[in-house]
Amino acid sequence: MASIKLPDGSVREVPDGTTVLQLAESIGKRLAQAAIVGRVDGKLVDVSRPLTGTHELSIVTEKDPDALGVMRHSTAHVLAEALRHLYGAKLQYTIGPVIENGFFYDFEFPAGVAISADDLPKIEAEMAKIVAADERFTREDVAPDRAKDLLHAEGQRFKDEIIDELACAGETSVSIYRQGDFTDLCRGPHVPSTKWIRAFKLTSVAGAYWRGKSDREQLTRIYGTAFFDKKDLEARQKQLEEAKKRDHRVLGPQLGLFAIDDQVGQGLVLWKPKGAVVRQELQNFIGEHLRRQGYEQVFTPHIGRLGLYKTSGHYPYYRVSQCPPLVDRALIVLLA
Repeated sequence: MASIKLPDGSVREVPDGTTVLQLAESIGKRLAQAAIVGRVDGKLVDVSRPLTGTHELSIVTEKDPDALGVMRHSTAHVLAEALRHLYGAKLQYTIGPVIENGFFYDFEFPAGVAISADDLPKIEAEMAKIVAADERFTREDVAPDRAKDLLHAEGQRFKDEIIDELACAGETSVSIYRQGDFTDLCRGPHVPSTKWIRAFKLTSVAGAYWRGKSDREQLTRIYGTAFFDKKDLEARQKQLEEAKKRDHRVLGPQLGLFAIDDQVGQGLVLWKPKGAVVRQELQNFIGEHLRRQGYEQVFTPHIGRLGLYKTSGHYPYYRVSQCPPLVDRALIVLLA
């Protein structure tokens, strides 16, 4: 028998193998209907997870702060399935994590295929079909080699590296999730089915590199967000629209405060007379209050000797990630 301690302190004895959902049903029908995932000993698990031994357990509903992240990750899987339907088996999918305000998923599209923001409504429409189909999310724990076989059967190769790393770390099994005709390597957990994805929006398209390394495959990243309530999604979209109106990159040039020129570099501000006045007044204000509070200012050089950056550990990464070789490009132009 499994011994399960509930949030109210009570303990339930249930047969080994009883799932989280079955335990929720034994507590109450409405709780079972609202169950998204379970929290077992502080870890989120699928409602299909069988219980054995002694545990503390709570049922996570959409009122729980953790529920939104679970649902958003499931939405990323629906995005991947929709793209497989639209672009065929040659589409390669990589990873699709949850981020602060939504999720993203990185893909390698077939040769000759490129997508833009104009394609997002079409993708959303396919996602809506998957949601309406109420597809179940199912999990299978398999050996690493078996996971590779399952993914290779669908022409997928990117997850091999992750599976090998897990195997090298001593993992004897990895988890595979399926919904509809989509299969993915994933830790989970997920919502019970796609019906929980009630309000979603794909927000933008960007470039990315596999595992964040510029010498690896170039990928297409699709960002999105999702909410349990359409009103929350609409409020978020309105918030973003208002933020765009107040974007300093838009307001600054409009007000004649500064300019940004691609020849100088994105994000490098050229202050105009009006903007220079604002900047100077802010500096004066800050300086006055720092002095009033007893602070003393110092000024250091913008550059330093090479040894300083070797000591700090920055030097090996400057060329690739921080300071692209402008001189090299200039020499190429001269030699041409």
